[in-house]
Amino acid sequence: MKRLVTITIALCLIMLLANIAMAQTLANVHLSDSPDGEAMTHFPSGVTTVYAIFDYADMVDEPIKVRVYDNYGTILFEVTRNYTGTGTESIPTTTSDGYFPDGRYVTNFYRGEYVSRTIIWEVGEFVAPASVQPTPTPAAIARVYNQVKDLVLPAVAVVLIIFVGWAVRRVLAPR
Repeated sequence: MKRLVTITIALCLIMLLANIAMAQTLANVHLSDSPDGEAMTHFPSGVTTVYAIFDYADMVDEPIKVRVYDNYGTILFEVTRNYTGTGTESIPTTTSDGYFPDGRYVTNFYRGEYVSRTIIWEVGEFVAPASVQPTPTPAAIARVYNQVKDLVLPAVAVVLIIFVGWAVRRVLAPR
């Protein structure tokens, strides 16, 4: 019986680790001022192009969308491309003005319909962030949900398998 419990736990751990590994298809997500540059979140005034750079792995015709917003929530740039296999992408983002005016911006990386990564960045003079902790907003809650929703089903499966193993042990245990 102990062997059955051990096998059940091992299978649950394998399922959980496989799901975590499969969920890591976007990595090294960052912005830069060059196509293969280092990560930056502060750009000089007058910057004309900001590169959205990321690594992708084990994708099969999966859409990735990059969307840039200004500080007021206006969409300044958006592109969607489908990816297959493994590689690195560098997408040049621009505006219709030909440059990014000084201010704060947000770049979202979407996997399908859901935000996978968010980067907040600035152009021009650096503005220190406020020291007050923001309260969770529906968008922040939705972002957290989108990041953990792929782990909920395997976690429930693990708990269910452990419960079934425990129940079988209780039923088959000698009295």
